[in-house]
Amino acid sequence: MKNHGKLLKNIFAVAVAAALSMGALCGSPVPSKEMSLARLEISRALTVKADKYAPQEMEAAKNALLESHTMVKDDKLDKAKESAELARKKAKEAYDKSLPLLAKDTMDIAEKSINDADEANAAVLAKEDFEGAKDAFKTAGEKFEGKQYYECYTSAVEADKLAKSARNTSMGKKSLLKDAIDEVKITLQDARGYNAAANAPDKLKAAEENLAVAEEALGKDELKKGFAAVETAKMNADEAYLESIKKASGENIAEAELLIEKAARSEGALIAKEELEGAKEALAGAKGYQAESKYRESLTSSGEAKRLASLVLATKKSAGRGEGDGDITDDKTGTAEGAVEYKTYRVKYNPGNRDCLWKIAGRYYNNPRLWKRIYEANRDKIKNPDLIHPGIQLRIPIIKK
Repeated sequence: MKNHGKLLKNIFAVAVAAALSMGALCGSPVPSKEMSLARLEISRALTVKADKYAPQEMEAAKNALLESHTMVKDDKLDKAKESAELARKKAKEAYDKSLPLLAKDTMDIAEKSINDADEANAAVLAKEDFEGAKDAFKTAGEKFEGKQYYECYTSAVEADKLAKSARNTSMGKKSLLKDAIDEVKITLQDARGYNAAANAPDKLKAAEENLAVAEEALGKDELKKGFAAVETAKMNADEAYLESIKKASGENIAEAELLIEKAARSEGALIAKEELEGAKEALAGAKGYQAESKYRESLTSSGEAKRLASLVLATKKSAGRGEGDGDITDDKTGTAEGAVEYKTYRVKYNPGNRDCLWKIAGRYYNNPRLWKRIYEANRDKIKNPDLIHPGIQLRIPIIKK
């Protein structure tokens, strides 16, 4: 189309120059004005894609203008003028026919772009451009109804541009949806850890189904659908987690109560008094956290209560306390070549002042730096020298002076 227009321009220039020359010699008027106006009208029609929407009218206009050039060359100036006027008329008809069609098609394109942006959740992720696109599209519709087709066309072009910009901005934030999906997956994993399949099956199923929808939408770049689905998935996952951990917290408290009751009736209750008291304190803490809806903390406390109660149950009278502070007994072990004497120490439960090898060494050796002696003598019981559990019995090697 551009080459054809360039050809018309060249032909027109040559023909007009020749016609002016002839007109100067013969004294006849050359229709240069009519020919120029025809060419301008044809160019205007091309701006609204008249070659697409009014091909017959455009063809007639171009042929008439070429005919006008021929008439000038043949010195048929009156005929040339008629042809130029016909070219202008046909070009205007092409323009008038094409403009409404172009406006309507451009509105359709803009509407699709707005819908695509909406699917990409541009209303949230690119609000300014998206709102601008909708406003421009509304203006385009109003202009079309008022038969202001050119204004309609320009507004639709603006709407399309803004909508595409909004979608591009939204797609640049696609990672936000993936992050939201990953967050829900973590919540669901935690919920399953608290037996959500039994404790909150409906919530768990709803979360899993919506999560699948969100992941599928992410793959198809349907961000609006994806964000809506992941929001629903998150809500159900949170509820499944809450219901499950709450029930698990209550169940653990009940288990701890039964275990402590059993421990209190056991023979170890007279020996491991501190552990039994610690278990009761931990249970009270678990109940307090439960009442405050601090279920993780409640589970930790009830777990500690069960552990301490189990230590009490495992304590036998044969492991009796020694003299003095009630924590140490004398014993010997070794080989025929020589015996290594040691004392036995039961690690205490004291939340405010926990036992550690450093303190024990300071107590019995008057030198806390000798803690490694105790560690080496108890490697079968101590995996981490920085962590020793209440209730275990340690061998304390006796250092001979």
